[in-house]
Amino acid sequence: MPVRPLLNKDLLEDWLAQFRGLGYLTGSEIRLLEQEDESDPDAGLIVVDLSGAKTVTYLQPIAGGDGAWKATMEARDAVIELSAVDLVNLGNEVVVLGALVSFLETRSRELLAAS
Repeated sequence: MPVRPLLNKDLLEDWLAQFRGLGYLTGSEIRLLEQEDESDPDAGLIVVDLSGAKTVTYLQPIAGGDGAWKATMEARDAVIELSAVDLVNLGNEVVVLGALVSFLETRSRELLAAS
């Protein structure tokens, strides 16, 4: 059974609060995407704005999967140039993004096992 039908706004908000409570430091804004078309299984559920790259990333479960999630980064129209500090900060944001995807996969697999 795919995890997507088991997810709802309240559950995802709770998961994001739990993740934030872990204390990861990031300059990224992490928020739920307002869903206008619930029938679209590929619509993003969670949005992460990578501040260092000014790039938006959408997180969603992999369709038909075992609770695995994927991150989709929007294409950029402009070149960015980063200082050493900015590059390190962006790297930290990507590490935290990876931790968030791992967290969501763990929670999704727990949810699937309990259903």
